[in-house]
Amino acid sequence: ALAALAATGAFAQSTVTIYGRAHVAFDGAYSATGGTNTAGTAAYDIKSRQRVSDDGSRIGLRISEDLGGGLRAFSVIETGINIDTATNNAQSGVANSGTGFFGTREAHVGIGNNMAELRLGRQNVFWGMGPTEDVSANRISGGVGSSYSAPSSGYTVAPAARLENTVQVVAGSDLGGFAGSAVWFAKPVAAETALPLATNTGNTLGEVKAAAQGFTLRYITGPFGVQYDYAQVKNAGNGITTASSFDATNTGSKLGLSYSYAPGSKVYFANAVFSTSFTDAAVNNVAPVSIVGTAATGNYNVGYRKQASNQFGVQHVVGGGLELHAQYVIQGKVKNFAGADVAATGSKAYAVGARYELSKRTALTASYNVIDNEAKNNINLSGGGQSSTPNIGLGATLKVVRASIQHLF
Repeated sequence: ALAALAATGAFAQSTVTIYGRAHVAFDGAYSATGGTNTAGTAAYDIKSRQRVSDDGSRIGLRISEDLGGGLRAFSVIETGINIDTATNNAQSGVANSGTGFFGTREAHVGIGNNMAELRLGRQNVFWGMGPTEDVSANRISGGVGSSYSAPSSGYTVAPAARLENTVQVVAGSDLGGFAGSAVWFAKPVAAETALPLATNTGNTLGEVKAAAQGFTLRYITGPFGVQYDYAQVKNAGNGITTASSFDATNTGSKLGLSYSYAPGSKVYFANAVFSTSFTDAAVNNVAPVSIVGTAATGNYNVGYRKQASNQFGVQHVVGGGLELHAQYVIQGKVKNFAGADVAATGSKAYAVGARYELSKRTALTASYNVIDNEAKNNINLSGGGQSSTPNIGLGATLKVVRASIQHLF
């Protein structure tokens, strides 16, 4: 990061640090074959493609002022940048909410000391696995881990990644191994701007029903690391239902464990569990879980669902600037309201990759990624600009070969 002294007073010093990442990959081959459409009939194959895609590029400002007595004021304003498309749309054409506008990744202001910090604004609340698994987009381009620890496709999605209108208290360095633990709550903007409308089935008065809350519990001691994240968004649709969209409560939890057996080298495990419970009527919870679809195909997104995955990985430093990576994920089948498995709704995935550091700031990476979906699932790569289409076919096997250049500043 590049630091510049912004202002110096008689009793306090304020600094501004400019930092960022430019990370762009070339996909030598991207294919999603063997899939069917949401009606389960026609072929939905995506043939091999070549492309350039951004992977989490950003630029940010860190502002800090020493208030004396161990107290400080601070702010972070971080903006995502799609270097490939130069818009806020990813390669899929779908808008990436973390890019395109100033402060879209994170923008908060706070006050605190080495014991704790109070932060207000748009913040990361359920993003990544902290020190236990920080591979995808950080160490290599690709990796299948984030597609399961923060899913944006398939049957269950992450309740949150980063949220606006968030109040968060974060443990500081004086708490030792618990530093980075946090508790938070938020009010989604869509709820705050809700208006009274007779057509808003379930919420004609424009009440603020949506609410989010959660916590992160982190503990690092010696070579061992553990992190548990919990998040819940109640009334995610702010109480409003339509003919094909039903208000729901989304809940997620992640447990990460790691063991560092050498400097820069570790093995890790992550368990993730996500569920969707419909809030408007019991009938939508007990209804059979439909396949992923749209109103156009008649496959409405109803039926309580809960799904878990387990991830295993290793990061190994060979030496001379070279490190190797491997990940394997197995996702169980969706469980319905009665706790029974829904047939053909699981998936498996693996990735292998390498990172070669040309300097402390610049690295070359390469990876091979595979996601093998069962007949009624369509988990896709996610994170940054990795996804290639809004959805891949049900039952598709996705394969991606990619190489990237990453520069930190």
